[in-house]
Amino acid sequence: MNETVRLIGKRVIFFDVNQTLVQQNLSFEDGFRRVWENFTGRWSRDEKPSAEQVWTQYITRWQQRKKSRITFQQLDELQQQCLQEAMEAMDIPVSGAMKRGFIQEIRRLQVEAKTMPPHTREVLERLSRNYRLAIISNSPRSEVLLMLKRFDIGTFFPPEHVFTALKPADKKPAPYLFKKALKTMQFSPKQAVMVGNSWRHDVCGAVKAGLDAVWLSTSGSAAGPDAKEITQQRLGKRKVYLIKRLDQLSELFS
Repeated sequence: MNETVRLIGKRVIFFDVNQTLVQQNLSFEDGFRRVWENFTGRWSRDEKPSAEQVWTQYITRWQQRKKSRITFQQLDELQQQCLQEAMEAMDIPVSGAMKRGFIQEIRRLQVEAKTMPPHTREVLERLSRNYRLAIISNSPRSEVLLMLKRFDIGTFFPPEHVFTALKPADKKPAPYLFKKALKTMQFSPKQAVMVGNSWRHDVCGAVKAGLDAVWLSTSGSAAGPDAKEITQQRLGKRKVYLIKRLDQLSELFS
């Protein structure tokens, strides 16, 4: 790596979670279908709507609510409401406990299906000796905390250093979560850097809030175990560093 491609003067590192610290291997849709099949396993075929029918009802309502951006409900609550409306449209009885359990079971299956890239824990251990570490995620807070516990990396990210949105307008790439995290942890934008896999949400969002960013881009053949080059570019007034593997952070922050 070129000697000039190093991050200097940083005190806090913010991380995205999905596809950055952990790899997502089960989509919400696939989890929804699996939970529905388990939920209706003892129903007779005549009274059992297909997973496709229920999913179509659900996703139609989700897209309508998501576009409106008028709700301040948390993601879990909004998903439960869409599920309830979908089932009511199909004359399926639904209770508060059922809809909560349904969404929670999807979350559990998704978390169980996730994996952590090699050397992630070692990288976090190394970085934590010299930097404060925190999470900025668009995922529900409950899911993030569950993942940190499952992969035993919660010691690096105490709950007060986990920042998630309560309403759609606050999600990355909006600057709200970045500014909230900086204010809470009492750092300036120049003292912080954001690490994530999404150019739009993590990189552009961080730059808008005045932070430098590290883009974890695992696409293409250059993302293999022999990928060593770390590159640097400018995005507006901020710097963006491109890495292909998470363990390259150790070299970038050396």
